[in-house]
Amino acid sequence: MRRKTILALIGGMLFWTHTGTASTLELYNDGAVYRYIPMDNYVGFISGARALCGDREISLVPREECPDSQRLCKEEKTLLQLETDYESLRSALAMIDTWSKRANLTEVDATKWIGAAEKMGKRRAQWQATLRQITRKRQNLQDQFSHQVSGKQALFISQSCKEELELTLPAGTIDLRIINVAEIGEKNLKITHFIALRNHSGIDINAKDARIYARSFHQRLHPIHFKPWIVRPLPKKKSLAERTAPLPTSQNTTNVIRDRAVSPHLSTPKRRGYRNYAIGKIDLPSTGEEVRVRLDGYEVAKKCEEISYPWRDSSIYFACRFKPKETIESDLWTLKKGRQRISENAYGEYDNGKYFLFIDRDDTVEIRRQPLVEKDRSSGIFGGKIRRKDGYILELVNKSDRQKIIKIIERLPYSVSEKIKVKLLKIEGAVEESLDDEGKLVMQTIVPPLGHTRVKVLFELSYDKNLKIRY
Repeated sequence: MRRKTILALIGGMLFWTHTGTASTLELYNDGAVYRYIPMDNYVGFISGARALCGDREISLVPREECPDSQRLCKEEKTLLQLETDYESLRSALAMIDTWSKRANLTEVDATKWIGAAEKMGKRRAQWQATLRQITRKRQNLQDQFSHQVSGKQALFISQSCKEELELTLPAGTIDLRIINVAEIGEKNLKITHFIALRNHSGIDINAKDARIYARSFHQRLHPIHFKPWIVRPLPKKKSLAERTAPLPTSQNTTNVIRDRAVSPHLSTPKRRGYRNYAIGKIDLPSTGEEVRVRLDGYEVAKKCEEISYPWRDSSIYFACRFKPKETIESDLWTLKKGRQRISENAYGEYDNGKYFLFIDRDDTVEIRRQPLVEKDRSSGIFGGKIRRKDGYILELVNKSDRQKIIKIIERLPYSVSEKIKVKLLKIEGAVEESLDDEGKLVMQTIVPPLGHTRVKVLFELSYDKNLKIRY
């Protein structure tokens, strides 16, 4: 479903921008395009970007001077000053150590040297404490700065640009992800979708018109040419003399290669649907911090049930189905119930036109799966065929004071050969059951409060007595 959502982000903080009048931002899965009228030649601490001034490409070059009016330039200068202070203190401490080693004490001047040493020791201790503080502060600023930028140097356009400057930013400089939040109510689910943006390109972006396209703009698409579907007889088996003969000449080899039907090289781009989002005005500073933009929110009716997959694990899952009003592009969810946060990593999926979402685990119900061993006269070899009975028992224990209706997804062996037959004989303890052609067995059972229920499944395998099987 293609739709267009009109949003506006009003920031609570103001960021200085180097743009003139109109500015636009286009975000894709594999990069971004930022257009603005530059007020000066400064671009930012960016790496791997391409710049167009109008219709001509211009270079991005480093320079030593970085304008004080730019936020990242201020942070870089603070970091450089800390580097200078750090090296200065290290040199001063090294000189003190060198001086103390070379000093020659005599009996005449020993008293003077002791007083000087006491003063120098105090000064050295103060400098060492200052050096430790500078080291910690320098490391913190280095980490913060590296998370904000993609390049190590400030880049500038090589010539003045009076037209619109277009910057193509590489993949990974602005992260884009969809966040789904489901608040669980008594009868409904409150669904909210967000787009989370994280800018660490090295360019503080201030766009009057921002648009997000959930697709790639670096797609490789090639024309597809028809290739005949060739059928030819299999070559006869070569004799020993033919197999040991010399290889064909280069001309013959070329003819063989030309005769092959070569598949065209295709690049199938992965996409989540061409959904366009018009965000409007947005301040996206290159701080490496996440900015969330609310897309839409709505309430939907839910149909929930408790489901178990005993063939896989012993958990009882609380899951809900609902019909979303908009296309869900990401299957990762954050789940809430009131003020309680249930999960940050819940996954869902589309299932027959509805969306299926695992909400929580029910720890008040235990389920155990045990093999069923039954020997009777109906098992054995009959007329050259083996008939083997097999099955399993499911024990469910309810530790709560409420009745539980559990949906059980189980399996029967699924035969991929006509020589092996599988037959469901009986099910005990289930109030409903269904079996499809691939051996998926769906059952429903009721577990009373503080009680237990047993479900018994029995099936039969029949196959030739000379055939060995495993399942």
